[in-house]
Amino acid sequence: MDGGSAMTKGFRITIREGWNGAEKVLNSDIFPHYRLVSAVLSKSTSSYDTFTFTIDPTHALYTEIDPYKCFVKITRPDKNATLFEGRVLTYTDSMDSSGTVEKQATCEGLEGFLHDSVQPWREFHNTTPKDFLQSLITEHNKQVESYKQITLGTVTVTNSTDNVYRYADDTKDTYDNIQDKLISRLGGEMRIRNVDGKLMLDYEPEISSDCPQRIELVHNMVSSSRTVDPSEIVTVLKPLGATQERQNNDGSTDVSSPHLTIASVNGGNDYLRDDQLISQFGIHVKTETWEDVTTPQALLAKGRAFLNAQKAIKYQLQAGYIDLSFLEETIGMIECGSYVSIVNQLEGLYATERIVAMSLDLLDVANSTLTLSDNPIDLDTYRSQKRSETDAQKALINRLIMRQSRSNKEIADLSKQNQQLSDNYSKLSSDYVKLSERVKQLENSGGNTPAWTSGSKFIDLSSNNGSQAQSWYDSLYQSGVKGLMIKLTEGSAAGSAYLNPLFDEQKSRGITAKMKFIGAYHYFLAVSVSDAQAEAQWFLSKLKAKGVPTSAVVSCDVEDGSLTKDKAALTAEVDAFYKVLTDAGYTNTCDYSSASWFSSRFDSHAKYKWIASWGASAKPAGADAWQYTDKYNGASLDCNYSYNQIFV
Repeated sequence: MDGGSAMTKGFRITIREGWNGAEKVLNSDIFPHYRLVSAVLSKSTSSYDTFTFTIDPTHALYTEIDPYKCFVKITRPDKNATLFEGRVLTYTDSMDSSGTVEKQATCEGLEGFLHDSVQPWREFHNTTPKDFLQSLITEHNKQVESYKQITLGTVTVTNSTDNVYRYADDTKDTYDNIQDKLISRLGGEMRIRNVDGKLMLDYEPEISSDCPQRIELVHNMVSSSRTVDPSEIVTVLKPLGATQERQNNDGSTDVSSPHLTIASVNGGNDYLRDDQLISQFGIHVKTETWEDVTTPQALLAKGRAFLNAQKAIKYQLQAGYIDLSFLEETIGMIECGSYVSIVNQLEGLYATERIVAMSLDLLDVANSTLTLSDNPIDLDTYRSQKRSETDAQKALINRLIMRQSRSNKEIADLSKQNQQLSDNYSKLSSDYVKLSERVKQLENSGGNTPAWTSGSKFIDLSSNNGSQAQSWYDSLYQSGVKGLMIKLTEGSAAGSAYLNPLFDEQKSRGITAKMKFIGAYHYFLAVSVSDAQAEAQWFLSKLKAKGVPTSAVVSCDVEDGSLTKDKAALTAEVDAFYKVLTDAGYTNTCDYSSASWFSSRFDSHAKYKWIASWGASAKPAGADAWQYTDKYNGASLDCNYSYNQIFV
């Protein structure tokens, strides 16, 4: 049922026009009718955040997405945390071959404001990184609107002498100047925070924390991958020093000249070899040049130090995970930049690394992934991890052998039982024929119409189920689904005025698949008796427009979290809704709600009761129909048992 499985914990995404505009809901963590098609937040320690989302034309804000004018915020209300704030950068309208129209928008974080200003050419002498950064920000603030102006927050990056000679590049914007003149040379990480409407810029060697969770197989790890890339390893090095200039006959030096080598202090050999690396990876010869080294002894020392210190084996971990903070409110979130322990016994993976990138699927958190530190490792670390991987693979093989032995025994036991099953088959076949004949006799005893029995299945559909091919409906009928209820409307003509755009298609294809069209339902949002009557008039007008007969079941979906908690008031509103329908001849009224709402939130006076109770072991008391699952056949699909012939 549309709205029956609304999240109590999740992400809230809002949009506003103008920096100080009123926030409107793009995607709700509570209400199902505020939903995006897709929403992915990308975070990285080396660049600012980006957010992409897809919206369809049924969304009330479809036409209100404007680049640079609109600002987007993503929050976790249950954690009182803001995950992203920034502006819409671009959007693209598209229509695919099936006629589906969508709009995809890309947003950038607050750091993008630094692209909106440029710097004049200036030289800086004996200036600390913080002072240099302050000068760039001061110039930025002179050029931009007040809401884009920035104040320095925590700035702790220094160089070795805590002073710096730099110049500002007048061909680049402020963001690129910061990246080129500070971050690319001194390292560190930058972020901009919105603190009560004031933008604060932090520049620290590392913006990090310890992750309150660990990611572990059979615990919260969905997938993992490990990439080892030794393609840049140097096993044989040719060190080169300063250029040994030669002169032409006329005394000029514009002639190709060799570099200083180590041959004179290395037994006539220009090369240094690392036999351990060669045994592991083979021979890979490269050069490394030190133009400031002028003696072969110093060059030899430089070359040896380079080989001994190199960490050229690229090593990267990626993992799909489930953030347990969605399941337990006392657990903190997994955040980009934090250090996390990751364990996969099957791969021999035991590591604590920093999360350097995350891709958060805000609509399906189980599809989120993270990337752990991709810093190069040395040979000893590589060999240690290789041993762990090999040991894990051996253990896995042993477990598989043991499992195969158990399977062989089970196969032998099953083979012994097979003969007995075969012997019983003939008797069961004979009994089946007799039962079939008896069923036909019982059916014929009532005329040409078979005796009705309870327990048949029907589905309920809304636009959330999407446009499906005829084969989808045919397959459902073959699986035992004999009927369908379809969402028709929501709200009122003066309110949301929602009409299911797929109603005609869903009805036609269900009937073609031999399903019974049971009737239609309305998603109830009323706040008063008069509002309920207006919603009923909207529903009634569309029932007539779609040719729904008065004999059909007409249901009111009473489940929205915004409905009044005053039991008497809600009962009066629902009764008023049905009064409009019955006066028009639609007398097969039916209340839909969860088992906990019947009697506790309102008194049901409709002709029939359709009760949602997922995962219950037995039919709810008083139910004419029981919605027993929202995952029929493993799909996102509501399915119901009928206990009254009015349904199926």
